[in-house]
Parts: sequence; structure tokens; C-alpha cells
Amino acid sequence: MKKIAFIAVTGLAVMAIAGVIVFRTIAGMEAPKLIREVSQKAAQSLQEKIDAIKKAEDAPDHKRGSSRVEISDAELESYLLFSLKDDIPAQIDSADVQLGTDTVGLDTQITFSSNATGNQVVDALVGGTHNLFLKGRLVAQEGRGKFELQEIRVDSIPVPNILIQALIKKYVKPKYPDTDLNEPFDLPWGIVGLKLEPGKATVVY
Repeated sequence: MKKIAFIAVTGLAVMAIAGVIVFRTIAGMEAPKLIREVSQKAAQSLQEKIDAIKKAEDAPDHKRGSSRVEISDAELESYLLFSLKDDIPAQIDSADVQLGTDTVGLDTQITFSSNATGNQVVDALVGGTHNLFLKGRLVAQEGRGKFELQEIRVDSIPVPNILIQALIKKYVKPKYPDTDLNEPFDLPWGIVGLKLEPGKATVVY
């Protein structure tokens, strides 16, 4: 159980990163075509959108809600694999971002080093490669968002939501006291709404 719990916490961190990407990496520079292949180029495309939205937020001539941009699941996957690899406390061997109607999922393979946590007992339990799947419902409109965690599996073993809530309370709340998966939140950077559908996310800002 400790092994599942620790991997689940790391999985939540990965999902949180994916969520941040969805909300904070959509920009004011609209690409004519969505990139559909995972690559360094796709990661760079998303980085350009990140840089652009930072400028659009403070642009005096930009009317909130007047623009929209699309990103693909391949761009999200590429950003996780190439741009965030140094920020995630594990090696992501593969990532399959699954955008659906109002849902976002992540099917990934993660390898933990033999000293991932610095705790010999915990490292002995979690070291090695594991398959992690997370899925949740994400709805955002009128400047507010709501995320509902629906499913987590570690090496095909379901992790109950009640355990996830307990782990968040124990490991996440002390550092991020405002974290609450059950509460709506303000969308950042002037984003008005977000529409998720198979293969892409459309953001209105």
C-alpha cells in the first residue's frame, strides 16, 4: 500500500503539471495547424504559446474573451517529455495525453531512481519503472474552472479517491494549503473559458 500511495502522490504531481500546462500554456498567437506528432518542435511550439500569452495578458489593446487558440494532445505530450523533464522528480519514459469531451487523461510510464526520495525504505519500495494512469473532468467558463479527479491506476491497480484525498491532506496541503480538488478556481492570465474535446483543447482569452 505504501508503494501505491507514494506513486499516487507523484502521479498527482504529474497531473497537476498537466493541468497547469492546459491553463497556462495557451497563448495569443494562433497556429494555423495543430501539431499532431510528438517532437522537440511540438514542445517548442507550446513554449512559444506560453511566451505569447504572457504578453497578451498585459497588452492594453487585447480585449478579454476576444481571442481563442487551440493546442493538441501531442503538444502537451511533447512538453512533458522534452521541456519539463528536469522539473519532474522521476523519468517519464512515455506519455500519452488523452483529451476528450470535458476530460483530460494521462497514461504514462515513469521510472524512479534508486534514491528518488532520499529515504532508503521508500526508495526500495518505489524504485524502478511503473505504469500510471490518471483521468479527470475539467470544465472552465466565465473565468472559473472545476477539476474532478475520476480515476488513478498504478500498475493497473485502482487507487481509491478516498486514499487520494488523504494523501493530498498529508503531503500536499502542508506546502500548498489552498489546494482543494473539490473547489472551483480562478482561471489564470485572463483566460475566460476552456473547451476540451478529442485531440485538442480550445481556450478563449
